[in-house]
Amino acid sequence: MWRKPFTVMFGGPAGYGIMSAGTMIAKAGGRNGLWAFVVNEYPSLIKGGLNTCTVSFDDKPVKAHEERLDFLGALSQEALDQNYEKLGHEAAILYDSDTVEPNLARIPAGVKLYPVKLLGSLAGEAAKVMANSAMVGAFCALAAFPLEIIASIMKSEFKKESVLQQNLSLLQQAFDQTKQQFVEHKAFPLAFQCDGKKKMLLNGNDAIAMAAIKAGVKFAAGYPMTPGSSVLTYLADHGAEYGLVFKQAEDEIAAVNMLIGAGFAGVRAIGSTSGGGFALMTEALGFAALGEVPLVIVEAQRGGPSTGLPTRTAQADLNFVAYASQGEFPRIIVAPGDIEECFVETFRLFNLVEKYQVPGIILTDKYLADSTVTHLYFDDQNLRIERGKLVDEAWLSEHQPYRRYAITPDGVSSRAIPGQKGGRHIVTSYTHGEDGFYSSGNREYAEKEPQVTAAGIDKLFNKVPAMLQDIPAVKLHGPQEAELTVIAWGSSKGAVLEAISAVNQEGRSVNFLQILYPSPFPAEAVQTVLQSSKKTLVVEGNKTAQLAMMIRAHTGFAADAIYLKYDSRAFVPSLLITKIKEVLG
Repeated sequence: MWRKPFTVMFGGPAGYGIMSAGTMIAKAGGRNGLWAFVVNEYPSLIKGGLNTCTVSFDDKPVKAHEERLDFLGALSQEALDQNYEKLGHEAAILYDSDTVEPNLARIPAGVKLYPVKLLGSLAGEAAKVMANSAMVGAFCALAAFPLEIIASIMKSEFKKESVLQQNLSLLQQAFDQTKQQFVEHKAFPLAFQCDGKKKMLLNGNDAIAMAAIKAGVKFAAGYPMTPGSSVLTYLADHGAEYGLVFKQAEDEIAAVNMLIGAGFAGVRAIGSTSGGGFALMTEALGFAALGEVPLVIVEAQRGGPSTGLPTRTAQADLNFVAYASQGEFPRIIVAPGDIEECFVETFRLFNLVEKYQVPGIILTDKYLADSTVTHLYFDDQNLRIERGKLVDEAWLSEHQPYRRYAITPDGVSSRAIPGQKGGRHIVTSYTHGEDGFYSSGNREYAEKEPQVTAAGIDKLFNKVPAMLQDIPAVKLHGPQEAELTVIAWGSSKGAVLEAISAVNQEGRSVNFLQILYPSPFPAEAVQTVLQSSKKTLVVEGNKTAQLAMMIRAHTGFAADAIYLKYDSRAFVPSLLITKIKEVLG
């Protein structure tokens, strides 16, 4: 039978190190044979508000977090009041007895209370910056979580000796006090052991940034916008080690044009933003397409519309990025579903956009971008940089006159970069002929402008058949034939995988069709799977079933059932298990 991971939540005021507390226990578990999935939640406020950090533990890789809590540590009244409904049977509540008063009428049967003076004599800034150490110490005492593991994590995290000693002292003090105060406690159900595996604790944006560096990116530009910003901050922090230049632009319009300039010059580049910033980039997206300049943008979705919920998640920008900018042109969209795909598919996308000379978009969201996961070191042994039809001066000397936009059977022309002898060419945002000249402004083209324009558009779309053959657009998880096929995309992947595993363990048969690359839409590959599907369920984090509509538009197929979630929170396995069973009947 499916087993829910052991889930711990720490909650308290912003500034009290709540996320650091969760990260510490996740790192400690990862270094000692366990796996963790960490979800941080925080309001879009300059100061104040409730911060929570939820850590789901297991002795195998955790694909998604669960909301049903086994342990809640509350440093504020709000942290308890907002989470009564999430408490599982026989959960434990650790709370600061000086600041939190439980409502006994709201506490489920079997839940145990552990009031502890977590802040004690701490006051002012000391309470803020060290309260997390006290809470972790008390947690270790109540959950039988090895204190020495936390201490080792602290020693690697704190650089200043005096600060380290203060936190270690408070950690031990809270541990001893809690151990003495409560003889009975909730034992941590998982065994700690060093398994010798090299693991990281990282989020999706970290993985994207690492892949960009591995792919040879030398320039990054952007304007900060949650939840895409941490791709940029990672590259800004580590770029100098790899010869990468980072530029914070004055706005997203400037940033995307800088990226296009880098691509034109033959430099691999990346930008990152969210929906609002991407809206400002859309005209330039069309310029990159018409100029056939490689471009990679990360679009990290958040709750909307408009400013919406900047620190929450959603899957509501699929249609937007698929059809963004004026006119028609192909673009590659990848929607990674987990940390591994963030790394591997980001690397692949850089090769693809140069090979086909098109814009590429990495469509992620706050849940995947910001959640940290225990993950093995990436296997990058077989990753190879491929730059497509990028030519050198020897080639150019034999192919004169050089026509940058020469009509070819596959729609892809040979690409020269500035400074190469014999490779001079024009890149314009106007429709143009093979030499790049404006189709209306050039006397040679004036009489045949309609034909030149149509030929240029055809050239762009002639790339699509080869792209569809080249891109691993879909993945089928589970049995080849099943009673039910779940169809989903993006960060819902982990929850879907956990859910179908749970249902299949009960003797049913469910598989999962993951749409990894929704553009260009893989109609043939999707149809192949759907033709053998007995019943289908589409799962999406939006109101209008955008992927379901896209499938129907390209294949004529209508799903039997659709499960939508648009409250700006991610899917969790338990919710999907219930829905899958309902659809199965």
